[in-house]
Amino acid sequence: MEEIIVETNSFTDGETTAGYFPNGKISDIDLSDLYAIIGSNDITVVDNPTATPYCSTVCLQITTNNGGTNYGSGFMIGPNALATAAHNLYSIKEKAYVKSVNVAPARSDNSKPFGSENVSASSMIVSDSYLAGTSSEDWAIITLKNNLGTKTGWLGLHWQSSNYSSSQLVYAYGYPSQINGADARYRMCKSSGYIRSQTSKYLKGDWDLTGGFSGGPLVEYISGAGYVAIGIHKDGSTIDGSSYPTSYTGALRITQSLYTLFLSYRG
Repeated sequence: MEEIIVETNSFTDGETTAGYFPNGKISDIDLSDLYAIIGSNDITVVDNPTATPYCSTVCLQITTNNGGTNYGSGFMIGPNALATAAHNLYSIKEKAYVKSVNVAPARSDNSKPFGSENVSASSMIVSDSYLAGTSSEDWAIITLKNNLGTKTGWLGLHWQSSNYSSSQLVYAYGYPSQINGADARYRMCKSSGYIRSQTSKYLKGDWDLTGGFSGGPLVEYISGAGYVAIGIHKDGSTIDGSSYPTSYTGALRITQSLYTLFLSYRG
């Protein structure tokens, strides 16, 4: 499968690889979204999760070692691999992987239009630094036996060493457990906002999230490449420490090393 490479500046400054979507051209469906000021909760349900570029976003139904159920998100990075947050799969406190995860791209309530797969810890690759207790390296990869990605396609990828523009709209896709106190499990949602501060490995902004978005992609639209992942959602701070929407949200920045690693799963 031929990849489209769109370079930004030079290899030492940044690089972009376009996504692949078998259902057709990447549309501009998010570009006209209205941005809501933080605190007013701009999270909305995605009515057409099988459409590009949402279709590569994955719902994770997580079974913990004590038999409980958690929820998280991820995004396809190749035919049989997806990226997510490490804390969805491994507990630093318990020093243990979760029991299993059901992976279902573009899930909508009980509908799994592209199929699903149950995976065990043997299919989970968690950052060595995270396993050693460095919570900032919050990334992981799940490998699949089935090529679900050939049905869903995958987002493009982008990294850059320079700061991202504070005037460039970015998007969050994922599967929150609730919206405004209402149960939202198994329903894909999206949010939008702007990057307000950043470091070499962290992007902090004002797009609204709730629990369950962790592991989902932070996405930017780049002309000529379409929708590309620039980060992985990992945390946030709630207003008054008690309820959503968030006062800020944070994503692990896709660095050059993560970009190269993710690309290696495209075959």
